[in-house]
Amino acid sequence: MSRYPVPKDYTWSLKIASYDVGQDSRLKLSAQLRMQQEAGELQLGKGGLGFEELISNGMAFVITRTNSLIYCTPRLNQHIKLVTWHRCSKGAQFFRCYRFLDENDQILIDSVSAFALVDPETHKILRPSLFSQYAVTQQPDRFNSCPDPEKLVLPDGLLPAGGHDVGWSDIDYNGHMNNTIYADIICNTIPAGMRGRRIAGFTISYLHEALEGERIGLKTGVSQDEVLVFGETQRGACFEGMVKYNAE
Repeated sequence: MSRYPVPKDYTWSLKIASYDVGQDSRLKLSAQLRMQQEAGELQLGKGGLGFEELISNGMAFVITRTNSLIYCTPRLNQHIKLVTWHRCSKGAQFFRCYRFLDENDQILIDSVSAFALVDPETHKILRPSLFSQYAVTQQPDRFNSCPDPEKLVLPDGLLPAGGHDVGWSDIDYNGHMNNTIYADIICNTIPAGMRGRRIAGFTISYLHEALEGERIGLKTGVSQDEVLVFGETQRGACFEGMVKYNAE
């Protein structure tokens, strides 16, 4: 059992730092995902259920999909709040919601991520009931405006777009490439003509872990309002991603 109850939600007040933004002084997608990852860790840590505690009990959360609606991208030096809560489990998936707010509590970003509970040694999926022993409140009726992430259906005819060599600095404590790096890879494939437009949302499906030393081959497709990216290693499909833009 957790040492004390995990709060129903966690609010993190922070300032957008220079290392969190890109050339346009707006929050990078990878930085958004890092903030979401840390906010969930901070909430669970309040009940003594941080990463190390879960590992010691033979459990770890691995992200499987994420989806975001971006209403107004946070900017350099902006003060924001990030609110997160564990919503529920459905089947083998755990769903966590995130809401980014400005100083006037206006919604900047709504996001939802799905996770699987795995054995950190074997990476086999564990029963969600193993996590129910801990004092973590589920709030199945507490949604934000972002739909739950679903598997992308990519069209045929995606074009080769180079690749990414997975290096030592890409690897996290789970022993594979951290989920936030995929957002950078996706953004690096965006054509120059799309880079001045405002991102309205993005989705990533994490299909299979990428390991140090592997090369992720990339394929992309571009339409008027979105960029699609598919990545695969020699072992098979690795990830699928989509960045959506405001219609012009």
